[in-house]
Amino acid sequence: MNNRERAEQYVNGHTGVAVGVVLATALVPGAASTVLVAQEAVMAHQIARIYGKNITKDEAGAIAAKIGLASVAGKVVALEAAILAGPFAFAIKPAIAAGIIKILGGMIIDYFEN
Repeated sequence: MNNRERAEQYVNGHTGVAVGVVLATALVPGAASTVLVAQEAVMAHQIARIYGKNITKDEAGAIAAKIGLASVAGKVVALEAAILAGPFAFAIKPAIAAGIIKILGGMIIDYFEN
């Protein structure tokens, strides 16, 4: 298995975790975003390690934030706005969170490949 396949497999695992986190916190404003931000930093750190880069957790957080801010900020707003859907937040928020993690993971992979 090459680095990209390993990294994509790792991102897929994080996508599943994100869905679980959001389901557990769907009706609590801000809770999912707080956990997802930490998860994104962990994901960036592990992807860096897959590509043989030795970076600190702070650097990983900065990379995730830099890439994430430019690419998924609108989705994070949508994630938090979905709470207005009340009980339907349980259906909407996991899909948004999965999209955020999947897109960000792909962009972090691209970052370390280039």
